Amino acid sequence: MTATTIRDYVETDRAGVNAVALAAFAQYAGDYDDWHTFSAGIARMADLAADGDLIVAERAGGIAGAVVHVGPGRPRSAIYPDDWSVIRMLVVDPAARGAGIGRALVAATLERARRTDAPAVGLHTSPIMATALRLYTSIGFVREHDLPPNRGVPYARYMLPAAGIPAALARLAAR
Repeated sequence: MTATTIRDYVETDRAGVNAVALAAFAQYAGDYDDWHTFSAGIARMADLAADGDLIVAERAGGIAGAVVHVGPGRPRSAIYPDDWSVIRMLVVDPAARGAGIGRALVAATLERARRTDAPAVGLHTSPIMATALRLYTSIGFVREHDLPPNRGVPYARYMLPAAGIPAALARLAAR
């Protein structure tokens, strides 16, 4: 079994993170209006390190996944209160799916959120991202409200109160 290391992003990870993000979203190419423009943004995931903690999963010497934790007070979408922690862009290389990488990355973001004393952790996702949505709801994230569609794809905001983080981490560890 190949070991996975969860660690902070370093600039030499840029190409690997961007490639994994694009590969992870490629299955949705037919769902988004203007895929060309949308995918160009996805392919710059490493730029998110400027405003958040970019966390990577390294496996067999390459990047197998990534996620961003945006702590309270850091720049974020207006859909989130300024004092929340936010999870952005959870991506796992399609070739590495099913190995627990997504769960490990979410656990890393929740650990960071716990240390910030944020009152809640927020994220937004879409029903087309069924695997990620199942993961989030199974650990305690609750759908709060619909958001405007993004390039024709429905989205909603989900929230986990800070008090729910320990139980969420326990659920992630139990899998």
